[in-house]
Amino acid sequence: MRTNDQFCDKATERMIRRVRLGYWTALLVIALMAMGTFLLVDSAISTQRSVNKLVHIAGEQQMLSQRIVLLTNTATVERGRFRRASSLSHLRDAVNDFERNFRTLEIKLDRDKASDAVRAIMTEAPHDVNFFSRDLLVKARAFLAEAGANPQSDVRPLPQLSATAVLAGYAMLSDHVAMEAQRGIDRTSSLHRMVFMMMMLVLALEALLIFRPLVGDIVLKTGDLIRTRNDMAFMAQHDQLTGLLNRKSIEDHVHRMTSEGAAERPFALMHVDMDDFKSINDTYGHAVGDAFLIEIAKRISKGLREKDAVARFGGDEFVVVLDGVRTHQNARAVAEHVATLIGKPVHFGDITIDPKASIGTALCPEDADGFDELMFAADLAMYHAKSGGRGRFSAFDPQMRADYESRLKAGSAPVGDVPLKRTA
Repeated sequence: MRTNDQFCDKATERMIRRVRLGYWTALLVIALMAMGTFLLVDSAISTQRSVNKLVHIAGEQQMLSQRIVLLTNTATVERGRFRRASSLSHLRDAVNDFERNFRTLEIKLDRDKASDAVRAIMTEAPHDVNFFSRDLLVKARAFLAEAGANPQSDVRPLPQLSATAVLAGYAMLSDHVAMEAQRGIDRTSSLHRMVFMMMMLVLALEALLIFRPLVGDIVLKTGDLIRTRNDMAFMAQHDQLTGLLNRKSIEDHVHRMTSEGAAERPFALMHVDMDDFKSINDTYGHAVGDAFLIEIAKRISKGLREKDAVARFGGDEFVVVLDGVRTHQNARAVAEHVATLIGKPVHFGDITIDPKASIGTALCPEDADGFDELMFAADLAMYHAKSGGRGRFSAFDPQMRADYESRLKAGSAPVGDVPLKRTA
């Protein structure tokens, strides 16, 4: 048969598994989105680099086509081997650069899988960049051969129409490649925004569905642990029946006060012993006896100041520390006030109890300066009060100790009137 703890353990395990699964799933989704964003941006950068290269080549080709035509015109008007050689050298360099760029462009467009529109510009009318580029190269090399072979002869320059067609083709190519690149950038930007929004949504869902419940559960369990710790600390320091300090706590309290120096912080110890409590238990039962002690504890607490301390010392005994009380006269005033509160009738249904208490007090440091010695002195005072009748008060007097020790030596101290000597 399963216990409640086993059911709680199973529920906790299921919750932990669910949280872990959700957590790792969310992390995986975010990682995939981050990778997708990286790939998108990397692709956009690569595309832009390729476009920039194409646009640069197209621009150079436009400039070189014009330069080739211009140099053929210059070479035509120059006569003589040495004068024409310079122009032909520059023309040869321009033709070589134009051809190299043309081959690079062909390879790049084939490798990058150019669009149909770009291929149409390269191979179809009216632009047919390939045809006009080759035509310009053929004519330029023919001019170089003829002009170089006959430096003194007249040579016809290349027609401007050849350069104009090349210029228009490469300009169209440059514009179209840039336009396609811009559309690609726009698509990538839209995808990037969408991925970013999805990532934010996943983060929000993770916070809402995973971390918020987890934090709430942690806060709840932490609160339970704190309350349990506080309850345990309270139980360790307080009497479970009355809620007053217990014997150990009042003893520690007195030790702290005496360690600070009794001369700087004097106090009185008051021992309250309920008269005839055994007969109340025997007559009405332990339930009434417990309720009676709870009521007496409330009445004693009511008669004290906030800085005073009260403890149930055991059974029907209570110990009170009166902070700052220096004289027996002041201690008597407090004791009489407490006795008045205690002495009011206690009603439990049809039961009425007239409580009485015997009270003894001792001063620190005047009568004693340690807990055991103070308790012994207060015991002597309390038993002295009890010996004179129920419901009385007595303050410690050194003669009480001398009388007690004399009776103890003589063996004549009545058992009921002799305190347990609490000296170390």
